[in-house]
Amino acid sequence: MRIKKLTTALFACIAILLIACEEDPCSLTTQSVARFDFRDSQTHQGVTLTQGITVTGIATIADTLNVDTVFNQAKNYMSVPLSFTDKTTYVIHYTELMRDTIRLTHNNIPYVSNIECGAVMHYQIESLSYTTNALDSVTIQNPSITNEETTNFYIYFRTTDDM
Repeated sequence: MRIKKLTTALFACIAILLIACEEDPCSLTTQSVARFDFRDSQTHQGVTLTQGITVTGIATIADTLNVDTVFNQAKNYMSVPLSFTDKTTYVIHYTELMRDTIRLTHNNIPYVSNIECGAVMHYQIESLSYTTNALDSVTIQNPSITNEETTNFYIYFRTTDDM
């Protein structure tokens, strides 16, 4: 009888430990962002933007134009949010007078992996357009933008030799 109680107590302890150690089913990343890798148009190697270059995001919400800085770091890529409308615009400011604009059209797809975790917005890129002041081109690498980190676009910059 005593062995049976010890065995029952041991199984109860193991069950409690397993429940307590269960992983959280919710992703730590709750926002989907588009990742743009910066490349040299001639060599296709990564390039790092200088600290002085700023990227703003433009969105129209309830007939109001909202402009916000979404990137201003010296890195060779940027991860930036998309608009909850079906269009997202980014403006790369090189100087006060020189800039490039990237426009995306996308489908917004609410995604729920677990009801306890809430919804995350995923995006499917439908079209892309851009200006070419310092940009050579922008290519789509992965049109599905989720909360998993992956490269979605390459931005190819012209070097001074190309200008």
